[in-house]
Amino acid sequence: MKVKKILHIVATNKLSGAEKVVSDICTNLDNNYTPIVICAGDPLRKYYEEKGIKVYCADISGLKLSEIKKIKKVVESEQIDIIHGHDVKASIGGYLAGRSRGIPVVSHMHTPYEWMKGRGPLKYIDRFFRRKYALSIACSKEVKNYYLEHNNSVDAEKVIYMDNSFNFNEFNKYKIADKDEFKSKFNIKDSIYVFGFLGRLLEIKGADLMIEAFNEIKNKAADSVLLIVGDGEERKRLENLVKQFNIEDRVIFAGYQKNVYDYMNVFDCFILPSVREGLPMAVLEAMAMKKPVISTPVSGLKNLITQEYNGLILDERTKKKLADAMLRMYSDKDMADKIAENAYSYILDKYNINKYMQQLQEIYNKI
Repeated sequence: MKVKKILHIVATNKLSGAEKVVSDICTNLDNNYTPIVICAGDPLRKYYEEKGIKVYCADISGLKLSEIKKIKKVVESEQIDIIHGHDVKASIGGYLAGRSRGIPVVSHMHTPYEWMKGRGPLKYIDRFFRRKYALSIACSKEVKNYYLEHNNSVDAEKVIYMDNSFNFNEFNKYKIADKDEFKSKFNIKDSIYVFGFLGRLLEIKGADLMIEAFNEIKNKAADSVLLIVGDGEERKRLENLVKQFNIEDRVIFAGYQKNVYDYMNVFDCFILPSVREGLPMAVLEAMAMKKPVISTPVSGLKNLITQEYNGLILDERTKKKLADAMLRMYSDKDMADKIAENAYSYILDKYNINKYMQQLQEIYNKI
């Protein structure tokens, strides 16, 4: 069997959920495939290189002709067999770069895009190119259904879903920092309960709701803090919100961090306050690390979380509902421990990277 070269394209330069999926795919392909990545630059380039992945840089986020030409040059010099674009602009750029050589494109949709509901130009640009891809992969069944609902011109048989998975192979090799020593970096005492968030600080991630809910329970959960790991355009506004509530001594902004397992290990409870999501990697990571999860009722989590079995999922995305769930998880340690154990077992069985890779490699073989 000829070794196939798979070019993965991401339009960003920082590590987040979709970029982590790319890393997991590239490091778990068998010897019949050679993965290559194109990203927008550092620090993501360095992250992939440390994983032993061959990386080129091109910033496709603006779909500039000069950047498409860079990708085309890689396609030709590396003799790429399949282009795997992660999200819309990466897929479009990949298609344009490989069009002259007839290279098939797999387009991966990592979130239910809000613009799909409207009439903006990106919706119709995506609709035009979507017909030309060999296959579209959604990161969850809900994202697939959402996409088909808002794009009635796409061939439904060419849209499938593959639930994101957790890479236990990598996790088992990682030496996690000592929990108490790591807490001391932030002057968090051993006895303090840590509510945690990990993700980009964007409007759709809804961290403001989490801060508002934490402010509501700050007195009843007096020995707790909120640790926010991540960065983004909303950070300044969120910091101002914390000042407005006068809880600067209770909320910690850790910024963007690469060693997410060390930070996740400090959490006593993981919170996903998002407005919308696909199937976020951070939730799978939290469950795999036996951290009880509270989530807003976003689409991708409805099939993952069974209420009070492997997590708490709100029936409404409101400050009161989230505050009540946070206080409940904080107060009922027995329930939280059972949820964490059940979540770990569920992820190990249903969301293991090995099953995911088997399905993906079958797709690559058929294209």
